[in-house]
Amino acid sequence: MHGSGLDGLFGAAQFARPDDGDPIVLAVFATRGSADVEARHTDCMSTPQSPGLTPRLLPDSVDSRLFVELASYAADLLEASAAIDLAFRSRADDGPLDDATGFLIGYAAMAYCRTYFPSKVRRPMTDYVSIPTEHGAVHALITDYRNRRVAHSHSQLASTFAVIVLDANGSPRPGVFGLTTSQVLPPEVLDAWAELITVLSDRLGELQNEVEARLNAVIAATDREEIRRWPAGPAVSAQFSTDFTARDSRSRYPDTWTEFWSRDD
Repeated sequence: MHGSGLDGLFGAAQFARPDDGDPIVLAVFATRGSADVEARHTDCMSTPQSPGLTPRLLPDSVDSRLFVELASYAADLLEASAAIDLAFRSRADDGPLDDATGFLIGYAAMAYCRTYFPSKVRRPMTDYVSIPTEHGAVHALITDYRNRRVAHSHSQLASTFAVIVLDANGSPRPGVFGLTTSQVLPPEVLDAWAELITVLSDRLGELQNEVEARLNAVIAATDREEIRRWPAGPAVSAQFSTDFTARDSRSRYPDTWTEFWSRDD
C-alpha cells in the first residue's frame, strides 16, 4: 500500500470474542493520495494503536454517505487492479499462480462490474463518473465477459466437449471424457482495461477531494466536545464461523460490523 500525504495509523477499536476470550484490537490504517486508488483504500490489521490518535465515525449526512459511496467504488477498483496485476505476473513466470490467470481475471471482472451494476445500498459509480469515449469498447467488452463468461456460461470462450480416445489400431478405448477449453482475456485487453481503471480511480479521487473539503468545513465548525462524543468507530460484534452468512444487508451508511471467528482461533 502506498500513497502521498497522510500515511499512517489513525485509530483502533476493541471488541470481545464470542467465546469471552481475550479481546481483539482492530487497528485501522488509512493512507491518502491525490490520484492513487491504493491510497484511497483502508486496511484493517491486528496491530497496536498509535499513541495519541483516536478515530471518530462521521455522523450520517448527504456528504458522508457520498464519501462512503465514492470510497467503496475505489475499494472495488483496487481489488480489480490487484487481480489484474497478479494475472500479469502469473503469465510472466511458471510459478504457483501460472494456472490461476483465468481465475484472477474472472475475479477482476466481478469486482470491476460491481461498481456499476445495480445495488440496493449504493448508486452505480457511473452516476458520478462517465466512462470515457475512448475506453467505451473495453468497458463494454468487460461487461459482456463478466455476464456471459464469468457469471454465466453462455460464451463460447469456455466450451466443453464429449471426447473418446482411440488406440494405435483405431479402436476406441473405454471411457468418455469431458474436455473443456477456456480462453482468457488477451494481454492487449488487460492493458486497456488496467488503463481504464486508472482513469476511473483518478476521477474518483478528485471527487473524494471535493466531498472531503465540504466535510472538513463542517467538522471545523462543529464543537469539539460534540465531536468527542461521536462513536469511536462502527459497533463491532463477534460471532462464530458456524453462523457465517452473506445474506445480511448493510445500510447505505454503515455503522456496524460483524467479525466471524473459528473456535480454533
